[in-house]
Amino acid sequence: MTEHARGTAPLPDTGTGTALLDVCDLRVSYHRPGRRAGAVHAVRGVDLTVRRGETVGLVGESGSGKSTIGSAVLGLVPATGGRVAFDGADITHGTRADRRLLARRMQVVFQDPYGSMNPAHTVGDTLAEAPRYNLGLPEDAVRERVRAALADVGLPPGAAHRYPAAFSGGQRQRIAIARALVMEPEFVVCDEAVSALDLSVQAQVLNLLARLKRSRGLSYLFISHDLSVVRYFSDTIVVLYAGRVVERGPAARVADRPVHPYTRALLAAAPVPDPVVQRRRQEERRRTVAAAPPVRAEQGCDFAPRCPFAQDVCRTSRPELTDHDGVAVACHRYEDLKAPAA
Repeated sequence: MTEHARGTAPLPDTGTGTALLDVCDLRVSYHRPGRRAGAVHAVRGVDLTVRRGETVGLVGESGSGKSTIGSAVLGLVPATGGRVAFDGADITHGTRADRRLLARRMQVVFQDPYGSMNPAHTVGDTLAEAPRYNLGLPEDAVRERVRAALADVGLPPGAAHRYPAAFSGGQRQRIAIARALVMEPEFVVCDEAVSALDLSVQAQVLNLLARLKRSRGLSYLFISHDLSVVRYFSDTIVVLYAGRVVERGPAARVADRPVHPYTRALLAAAPVPDPVVQRRRQEERRRTVAAAPPVRAEQGCDFAPRCPFAQDVCRTSRPELTDHDGVAVACHRYEDLKAPAA
């Protein structure tokens, strides 16, 4: 039974508009050839909603399932169960033709822009491909879209005649954003879109994405492993562990006053310039997270093997994601841990 059906853990009202993307009880499993253990359950019953004009940050360590969720939304991997709806229409098992039409409204920016560009094609040719073949626009309209998209990301018109190798990492990411913009979408999935950039360039790209959100009315699903980056950029934060949501709520509340021990560990892992605070965070992380690798438990809380606060109930009964004062948390020990972390 899904959390929507149970009526628990309602999403906080950000006041940003109606639902554009609605993911309900999403499950994604991979079958690895030769594995006797069977399927790997990457995503296990995830609910999330992105409203119009909203940025939802999806955060978790490597292997938490966050990129798989983005891929399922985009139709790059098939959903094993659950439902993905976009603007009220079920797109869970859309055909190739359906996805081609959907590309006019939904785009993606990946972590490695260079890996998704043909080095033998100019930037202009790369950006022109989608509107030319997906929209069937005449060449003058395609050129105008390319020019406008490059201008929107802060690149001159001459950039269209250069090759990807001529640009820096930050400039290539701007080109990747322009490639998404050229289709004039409403919704963009940003999958670790700034994680490979230097901190100063990260800030520039995040500010660019924020400006485009305002000027173009975009909605984002922003995927990252860095809670501090997600907190800066998002309206709502969804924290994933082992394929399940463990905490969800307004960005400032989740990042500044995390309740779930795993969310606290993510916050402690984020570097800060103050060495005193950094040492305290490192000690907090060592104290709160055991070295055991993430597991997908058959019963009980998935985080229990790594959690110093775990009790017998945590190992035998899976905590439901339930609402506590506007923040949804899946933790048996919520009442004991709800005070701000030291």
